[in-house]
Amino acid sequence: MNVVVVIDFAVAGFLVGANVWFFFIQSPLLITIMGREKFVPIQMKLTKLLFRSLSIAAVALVFLAWISSGSVALFGAIFAAVSALIAHFYIIPRALRAGGKGRVETIAKGGDHSVAKFASEGSGPSSSFWHRTVVVFVILILIGAFVNIGGTVR
Repeated sequence: MNVVVVIDFAVAGFLVGANVWFFFIQSPLLITIMGREKFVPIQMKLTKLLFRSLSIAAVALVFLAWISSGSVALFGAIFAAVSALIAHFYIIPRALRAGGKGRVETIAKGGDHSVAKFASEGSGPSSSFWHRTVVVFVILILIGAFVNIGGTVR
């Protein structure tokens, strides 16, 4: 049983760590170094990969919490998994389509290369709603992972 708990912590840690790295460390750094025009296409491809990985990890977390932990940990894992799956299959495809349109708009206007502008709007004005929705789902995944960790610790 202890091995399963360790794996549970590792998977929940991946959910937290991957999101923190991707959105709070890698993205601001790369947009500053590369500029918005070069960064956005790469970020769009990496976003697909990230959410595919998060979805798989979150579903695995449900299984691990089910066999090793109490109801609080299981609830957190289910919450994270549902959030990741909705994001992966519904939110991300729409956000990426809007991001493509927003990128064209930003290039046509001459572009704003600031990290703050990208964090707020994504690749352009038409993508701001979907970009912010992705952020909400990232927060939901993080909440689920932290609830799972808290429930497993008890």
